[in-house]
Amino acid sequence: MKPLRIAFAACVSLAAFPVLGADGFGRQWMENYYQHPAPDALVQAVCSLNEDGYFNEPAQQGAALGFFSTVFQQNPKQVDNWLRASRFLPLPTRRTLAIAAWLAGDPTGERRVRESFGMFKFPVRAEVDRLLAAGALSVNQTPVDSAASMNLRWGAFLASGDERHIVSVLGALGSNEPGLATAARFALARDAASHPRVLEICREQLDRQPQAIRAELRAVVDDATAQRPKA
Repeated sequence: MKPLRIAFAACVSLAAFPVLGADGFGRQWMENYYQHPAPDALVQAVCSLNEDGYFNEPAQQGAALGFFSTVFQQNPKQVDNWLRASRFLPLPTRRTLAIAAWLAGDPTGERRVRESFGMFKFPVRAEVDRLLAAGALSVNQTPVDSAASMNLRWGAFLASGDERHIVSVLGALGSNEPGLATAARFALARDAASHPRVLEICREQLDRQPQAIRAELRAVVDDATAQRPKA
């Protein structure tokens, strides 16, 4: 069984910076959260995302974990109520939220993760027990060494607008991991084109990054600028 290095690989996709396809309320809420935080709408948004099948999409799981764990960290007193409100939703939704709570350091997160994986048999249960015993690695401390960890950071950015998550992805532009640098360049260009904040961060980092990354970052900025709608 492949090690679950980020947060249970069964729930984390290897796709880079998945597109939300922000048509429903929940997807719009996530896409714009760092610009217009609305934690009071979380239950409504989760129900909307669940109805859209979002939590059943493997390509979305890494970003979902990064996003919800960050929102949970920002609003620790509301996490228990949010998890209680989601208890009647399908298992994939409850499992994603449970793992996010665990990543956020919520006191009940570990128990809820065990409950959500309770029907699994060995070796999944053994791997879950091992990871829980090792403790959660904060999203803010997760290195971008795979597409899954890149997704995790992207979700955290959507929840916070914190430039550290984008800067952490820039390092992947110089990665030797097969396909990772290409995935990072494509994702950064696409999201810089649709998120002015991402483009601003990339431009600010042009003179701060090592030369090998700087050339790739310049291409990202140029591509994103070309994709942006003309004023």
